[in-house]
Amino acid sequence: MSYNLEEQDQLAQLRDFWERWGTLLTLLLAAALLGVAGMRGWQWWQQREAVKASALYVQIGQRLGAGDLSGARAVYGELQHDFAASVYAPMGALELAKASAVRGDTEQARTLLQWTAAHAKDTAYRAAALLALSAMQLDAEQYDAALASVKASPDPAFDGLFSARRGDILALQGKRDAARQAYTQALQQLSPGDGYRGMVERSLEAVGGRS
Repeated sequence: MSYNLEEQDQLAQLRDFWERWGTLLTLLLAAALLGVAGMRGWQWWQQREAVKASALYVQIGQRLGAGDLSGARAVYGELQHDFAASVYAPMGALELAKASAVRGDTEQARTLLQWTAAHAKDTAYRAAALLALSAMQLDAEQYDAALASVKASPDPAFDGLFSARRGDILALQGKRDAARQAYTQALQQLSPGDGYRGMVERSLEAVGGRS
């Protein structure tokens, strides 16, 4: 079915938005989750080892703050090698992935996100990594890979974000009916006060749906 010029313009805006901001915004979202999920780490790791791992994580932040990306990578290598089972390893990976993406090193960012998605014990970190990875794949127009990354959320708290991301991918593929279904599902899953709802509602309207 054909659709009007307004809807075409809205879809063009969605594509432009993703090209400009998709990866960075998703990585910023992942970073914002660190403080919330980090408290769970003490349940998994003995206090003595956690102190060592947390010290390395702090060093990563300090190196990144000083603009020393190579130094941060070196510290992260030690963190991943010695404390891969700690909560601080995926925390460090997400921070370093964000910094790498900002610097244009998408390959390094992908590697870090893939490791986090595969190895993080906390499901929130796995979900954040998969969302960020799908954003990078979407930027590269790797639509099938992006859909596979967000096929199912490992953490129920992220169900709405995963559905919305599937909607974005399907919309950019021109699969409007499937995109409408995904966006509608996302609105059902997101809480009424979630600030992301407005963006999903606009995306739903862009593919001919009504919130």
